[in-house]
Amino acid sequence: MSRIPATPWRLLPYSEEPPEVELAAAEALLAGLTHMPRPALRWYGARQPALVIGSGQRLTDVDTSELAAAGVTLHKRASGGAAVLFAPGFLMQDIALPADHPLHQQDVSESYRWLGEVWVAALRELGLAARLVSIPESRADARTLDPLARLACFGGWSPYEVLANERKVVGFSQIRRRPGALLQVGLYSRWPGRELAALLRLPPAERERLATLLDGRVAGLADLLPAPPPPERIIVAFAGALADRHGVVLAPAGWREDELAAAAAARARYAPMT
Repeated sequence: MSRIPATPWRLLPYSEEPPEVELAAAEALLAGLTHMPRPALRWYGARQPALVIGSGQRLTDVDTSELAAAGVTLHKRASGGAAVLFAPGFLMQDIALPADHPLHQQDVSESYRWLGEVWVAALRELGLAARLVSIPESRADARTLDPLARLACFGGWSPYEVLANERKVVGFSQIRRRPGALLQVGLYSRWPGRELAALLRLPPAERERLATLLDGRVAGLADLLPAPPPPERIIVAFAGALADRHGVVLAPAGWREDELAAAAAARARYAPMT
């Protein structure tokens, strides 16, 4: 394992703001690397449900009438992949790494390895045995994955994502820009597969099949542990694993003025689409 320089990483405050605010905050972290190339980490959650589709996903994949009936807003994120349901109990993490940082990798797949290893160690501390998805496994999964599962971001296995009981429990995505990379992480307390399937434009039988398929491939912590840990305990476990494996010290910090300005400028791009 690598031992990085002892310069503390900025730890920004936990938040549960509307989706457009949280998505714009990710842009702010990346923009902040231009002015101060120092790693930063933040955690956030969701108070109300929102469907967030990938940058290349089509609006026609979504059932807008079901969204309206369920009171769910629709947003498009900057990173790729498919639909993710923001919902209470979904814990998310952003990590901004400067381009010259030892943990920043040019290879997109390899850039997740260290992060997956830290998450496996953190989950072990929480009492959950987990493992990484290997690159050969990911490639084999992509070849055989049911097309329906591709509609949900958690439906497939990407390299170095984290499995427990052979179900995906921690999912990754990233945004890469010239100043560095933003690694994005999500894990659920309770996996809302049926709620997600209900929001996609599918015939009823296909929605049911997708929900069943996803339930066999994805798990929330409540499915795997007798009592799912609260976010605060997960955050502490991750910080301990990050310190143990890479010598990282997290220093609480506030948002800088340049980051707040970048977030405000980006917010309109992430406004509800419906």
